[in-house]
Amino acid sequence: MEVEAYTPKTVDSLLFPLKEVRVIPICDTHIGAQGADLDRLRKTILWGVEHDCYFIGVGDYWDVASPSNRRALASITLYDSVREMMDDRMHEMFKKGLAIFKPARDRFLGLVTGDHVWEFGDGSTTDTRLAEEMGCKFMGDGAGETILKFYYEKPSKGNNLYATCELWYHHGKGWGESPVAAVNQLAKAAAHFYADCYFIAHQHKKGVGYSPWLRFHVTPKGHIFYEAQERPLVACGGYLKGYQQGSTNLAGLPSASYIEKKMLMPTALGGAMVFIRPRIKHGRGEVDVQVLV
Repeated sequence: MEVEAYTPKTVDSLLFPLKEVRVIPICDTHIGAQGADLDRLRKTILWGVEHDCYFIGVGDYWDVASPSNRRALASITLYDSVREMMDDRMHEMFKKGLAIFKPARDRFLGLVTGDHVWEFGDGSTTDTRLAEEMGCKFMGDGAGETILKFYYEKPSKGNNLYATCELWYHHGKGWGESPVAAVNQLAKAAAHFYADCYFIAHQHKKGVGYSPWLRFHVTPKGHIFYEAQERPLVACGGYLKGYQQGSTNLAGLPSASYIEKKMLMPTALGGAMVFIRPRIKHGRGEVDVQVLV
């Protein structure tokens, strides 16, 4: 598990007379697949950049080798020329997707890898290269956590108040047909890892649940006060269409996606947006987190 701390720039809220940080999780874009909704992805990235949003990558950016594909490739011996040919083709696909991501350079807070990733001959992968191009830390193939740091100046007292917002994210595993299946996985993580917001991808579900966190505090003067925090559990959606009219294979014959062939449920397209608003309450620095899906 990788953890990174970051001091974001707050901007005027879109809804309230407050300052806020806006974060958009990006996942399951499956660039290269026939059903990849690249127009929707491009508009999401451009809108986010225009409105001063940050991004978090939650895996499966290119529709390339799955874990079973990678095991199969590792079990056979390829000529160097064949390997180079495959790398060259993958590099072309990588550049196509990178053109969509590029406007968001320096606005990613971190990214984890998913199930679909290509390992190049030089040891890099599509995901490590994406992190490098986006100017962010590659958080590995497990869970990642980005801690946002906020400072509040108090000139009258000559000191500062300090608050953090912890964002926990994982690509996810398994599957479930109900809309809450992905959120249920996050609920298990929330029982063991504290965070102010949790993200999961993989199942192409879109939704949000909440895990309440109840605490009592006491001030230096002995005043006891109560804090109730609703920690969002966010299923981040995706950009791969499950059912399409007129989809064909390389021979031009009608051919369904794997989602349709396995009779899985239609996928939820698009993603979520998280609003993080730092504030001072009871003389302490806190954050308020809201989610729009």
